[in-house]
Amino acid sequence: MGLNSLHIDEPVGPFEKMINYHKIPYVNIAPEQYQEEMDKNGTFYSNVAVWTLLFSLPLFWVLDLLFSKPHWLNYLFVRIACFALSYIIFWAGNKNNWNHLVHLNLVVALNLGLGAFNCGILPLSEALPYYMVLSVMVLLLNTMVFWKPIYSIMQVGITYVILILLYSFTGREDGYAGLVKNGGGVYFLISAFSCLIAHNRYLIVKREIQKNLIIEESNKRLLEQNELINDQHQVIEEVNRRLKQLNDYRQNTLNIMIHDLKNFIGSNQISIDIINRSSGNLTTDQKEILSYITMGNEKLHYLSQKLSDSAEADTGEVAYKNEVFDIIPELEKCAVGLVDASSIKQIGLQLNLSPAALFVDLDKIFIRHIFFKLLSNIIRFAEKASVISIHATQSEEYCVIEFINKGRPIGIDKLNEYFNRLSSPNQYEAATSQSGMGFSVSRKMIEDMGGELSYNSNDTYGNYFKIKFNLA
Repeated sequence: MGLNSLHIDEPVGPFEKMINYHKIPYVNIAPEQYQEEMDKNGTFYSNVAVWTLLFSLPLFWVLDLLFSKPHWLNYLFVRIACFALSYIIFWAGNKNNWNHLVHLNLVVALNLGLGAFNCGILPLSEALPYYMVLSVMVLLLNTMVFWKPIYSIMQVGITYVILILLYSFTGREDGYAGLVKNGGGVYFLISAFSCLIAHNRYLIVKREIQKNLIIEESNKRLLEQNELINDQHQVIEEVNRRLKQLNDYRQNTLNIMIHDLKNFIGSNQISIDIINRSSGNLTTDQKEILSYITMGNEKLHYLSQKLSDSAEADTGEVAYKNEVFDIIPELEKCAVGLVDASSIKQIGLQLNLSPAALFVDLDKIFIRHIFFKLLSNIIRFAEKASVISIHATQSEEYCVIEFINKGRPIGIDKLNEYFNRLSSPNQYEAATSQSGMGFSVSRKMIEDMGGELSYNSNDTYGNYFKIKFNLA
């Protein structure tokens, strides 16, 4: 064997094993969905950080009053101006749909810059408390925000530059040694350490977002598998029903053939008795044989025809077997069966059913299948943490069933595409094995049973689905 055909596995160390074990399968994450979740989390933590900085204003008032009492009134106006400017930046950013990083960086730079400016101009005897509060502010900020670590380094670097420039311009006697001794050193260490915290937090939150996206995708696949299982269950029920009908038919046929066979035996016995009592040109044995052969041929032809009819009884067509029943319990069973599926997406199911029974003359097996398939697809495409309300009422001579989801609309164009994918009955078998075909299958089955299905999707009504059946 040549050297080119050999493959030698390089030894893998424990550190590499740990990395591979905790590696997220990025291939399963859609880039657009991932970026959207990153922006949502960044915006949420950005709002928390900005409001924390804004409401920390009274803390600095107390600090000024305790340690810079002669100048606290001047500081008060400066801090109010900083508060107002920070709020204006935050308000303008939300109104104009700025990226959350823009107004967050501006607000943080303004507040940290003001804090560093105060530390730089104050006498050394008064600077230590301000350095401590500034250190706590930077530490708290970096444990709160969700942004790339480069922004934390940039913000902390701005405060470093401000402090160093102010100490250089004011010409302190002890120089930078006084800066380090009187609180600056502590601030430098804490702020640098907080940048490491921001880095770790960014990696942790990003990993959690990736895990949540993968879990959500897995939940969608579970819903699809659940729908496929229900489809197979419905097919099995229908096949069992057809087999039972065929078995009943063949059993009746068999009873008829047995009855005819008994008659045939009796007829033969009568013929034999008549031949035994009569005389003619033929001998007794000849007459008996002739009669037996004649009757036997006729009966065998008859029995063969019966067997042929029995074999051709199964035409392969699925016919609806209507029965009168109350549709309310079937709707309740469907909702209860999909509680686990809805809880996966944190979707609430609300039942608003008529207290009176609504009797319909429909196929119960297919009604269960319609409800399950339609509701499972509504859950699949509904917005996470939304609510689906289910209504069942009587309107004139109709039973009206409504599914209402007030979350993010799917879109009328998208619903038209889903509901019109199945255009002919012979596509049903292929449709049940594909994802996202539940709407079209439900519509086809409802129309085949004489019902009506309408739908709408917009920002006003959300996602709306309505089914109408004639009352029995």
